[in-house]
Amino acid sequence: MISAQRVKDLFEQTPELSRYFIVEVKASENNEIFVSADTDSGITIDECGEISRIIDEKLNRDVEDFDLEVSSPGLSEPFKVLRQYQKNTGKNVEIVLTGGEKLSGKLLAVSLDGITVETERKEKQNKKTVKIKENKNLNFCDIKTTKLKITFK
Repeated sequence: MISAQRVKDLFEQTPELSRYFIVEVKASENNEIFVSADTDSGITIDECGEISRIIDEKLNRDVEDFDLEVSSPGLSEPFKVLRQYQKNTGKNVEIVLTGGEKLSGKLLAVSLDGITVETERKEKQNKKTVKIKENKNLNFCDIKTTKLKITFK
């Protein structure tokens, strides 16, 4: 059986794969391997094909047969690794906290411990509704999911 760790190690040991980062690797007992990869500027179908070819060359099918699927993380999927947060700094995100509270705002900063998000709320002041912006610092342990907020203008 080919392990997910073995595929992750290939990324670290193969110079041609150094421009990509792994979002997720799954490997089943039936040697069905799923790799989700990205770059800081996004990933194309051709780049997924390149990753697939390189992994295919490094894992010898003559020794052990396997099925391999390589894809992008998908726009509607939650962030899984720190680098996805870093890549999306400055963009709008939707966050669900572990307690169920939902937040929406601009991802301002990312650290090893958490993120800073600029949120907006409406408040009545002197018969007028005003928008108040607040920066919220959130620890990763308090975040259940974070997704890129997709807007069409």
